[in-house]
Amino acid sequence: MGFNKYFKAIVTALDVKKPKPYPDALLKGAERLGVPVDECAVVGDSIVDIHAGKSAGARTVAVLSGLFSRKELEREKPGLIIEDINWFPKFFVINR
Repeated sequence: MGFNKYFKAIVTALDVKKPKPYPDALLKGAERLGVPVDECAVVGDSIVDIHAGKSAGARTVAVLSGLFSRKELEREKPGLIIEDINWFPKFFVINR
């Protein structure tokens, strides 16, 4: 599809024995990047994404663009909740 040039590592459910909500794919991605998982952020729009990120030991960001409500995502206690994925880079520029 031509988007591989934008990523240093790609891990899919096919690359692990246990897909989300297990943290295996996230751990493998951090390993491939050579980055400690606790320095990674998992950004997702589902409770499964947040659960997997927390299980891996990564920071978690919930995005309110999916099927889950704010209340449902808040129950998972992500580190940050944002309205839209386009807001994500602005958060890190502002808070550096």
